[in-house]
Amino acid sequence: MRFENLSKDAREYIKAVIECIDDGIFILDDKSTIMEINEKGLGTKKREDIVGKTMQELVDEGIYRDSCTLRVLKSGEKETLLQYDETETLTTGIPYIKDGKIDMIVCCERELKEIDIMKEQLRINEEKLDKYKSEIRYLRSIFAKETKDLVLESPKMKQVVELALTAAKYDSRVLIEGETGVGKEIIAKLIYRNGVRKNGPFIAVNCSAIPETLIESELFGYEKGSFTGADEKGKKGYFELANKGVIFLDEIGEISLSFQSKLLRTLQENEILRIGGKKSIKIDVQVIAATNKNLAEKVQTGEFKADLFYRLNTFPIMIPPLRERQADIVPLIYSFADKFNKKYGTQKRFSLSSLNALQVYEWPGNVRELENIVERLVLTVHDDVINAEHVGMILGTGKKDFKGSGEKGTLREVSEHAEKELIKKYMEIYDNPEDLEKALDVSRATLNRKLLKYDLR
Repeated sequence: MRFENLSKDAREYIKAVIECIDDGIFILDDKSTIMEINEKGLGTKKREDIVGKTMQELVDEGIYRDSCTLRVLKSGEKETLLQYDETETLTTGIPYIKDGKIDMIVCCERELKEIDIMKEQLRINEEKLDKYKSEIRYLRSIFAKETKDLVLESPKMKQVVELALTAAKYDSRVLIEGETGVGKEIIAKLIYRNGVRKNGPFIAVNCSAIPETLIESELFGYEKGSFTGADEKGKKGYFELANKGVIFLDEIGEISLSFQSKLLRTLQENEILRIGGKKSIKIDVQVIAATNKNLAEKVQTGEFKADLFYRLNTFPIMIPPLRERQADIVPLIYSFADKFNKKYGTQKRFSLSSLNALQVYEWPGNVRELENIVERLVLTVHDDVINAEHVGMILGTGKKDFKGSGEKGTLREVSEHAEKELIKKYMEIYDNPEDLEKALDVSRATLNRKLLKYDLR
């Protein structure tokens, strides 16, 4: 349908639309007659002098020096023209073809100064982008430097480390939660090394290892002669030793309710009172606490003071267990194997079957248990290559967490069982075949054969 045959409402609608556009917009018929133009396109010209006239007439009258529209009519294709009339403009004409002929032409006109402004804005944005890229490269280099001793393959552990590096920016209290052996002290030290107190001391205290009768004197210290057997000079507690630095209170969930009240006062007032002392001592310490307990639940059961929990839980970090970050297991095995090979002068290697067997184990002791098992394998296996049978012999003794490890069988049977369990576990994690292939590091054809072999389709 030709533009001039449109209803009045339709033409008003089109007019309203083109008025919303910042560029000059011309709508012309197949004879170059201007059917509609927006205010931006008119500029200082009057509508009655433009609308209804052909472009050829306007050029002849000297209103325009040249016409992009006339070029489109001649070529039948899109044309672009640089014009110098009232202002320097760039005009693009686009033909609308119907039944092999030009039915209508739409021209878009933009002042070059606007293009220059856009170019300048683009230049500014590119400079900002370069700056951001530089900052990202710097942050990545810091991340790589500070995490070089950490094994980070799983997204969950990468998130934990990112949280720790964020916590390091602030001098706030941090509560690290996670099962035994997940690496809570490693994360605490990561925060310390990257924090504002990195030049101060780092004092680690295992609260569960200190008897209830001694924990106050160990943490707060004592004055001379305060009790039988006390050092005649008195003794600084761990909080004083950590002044201007960080104190890491591991297994904080094990302290008694009576001592929790004293610790709460220390955190509130930033001061300690030695046993036998009469004057409080001001301290400047960042507290990082850790626990393998669910402190929120202990608060509900009355085993842990709510006020102390809220004081400690300013910046919470939860470290997932090893069984929830499968991608870290094999890299950790390689890392520990390298460590113990160097320590004991051995050259032990892990076969694929042994890696599969270790991956399907549940690891209740987490990274600490994995490290211990790798060390035992390096020391006790006489062959240079550690296989699934060796793993089964160590993990099978009284271990319910190793699926099928207690069963006897050939090396091939043990290996196949481990392989099947690994595929089943990954199928629970990954929904589509592409991700499953990548996780298992196999081709689609190999994956299909394995699924068929183990009846896992």
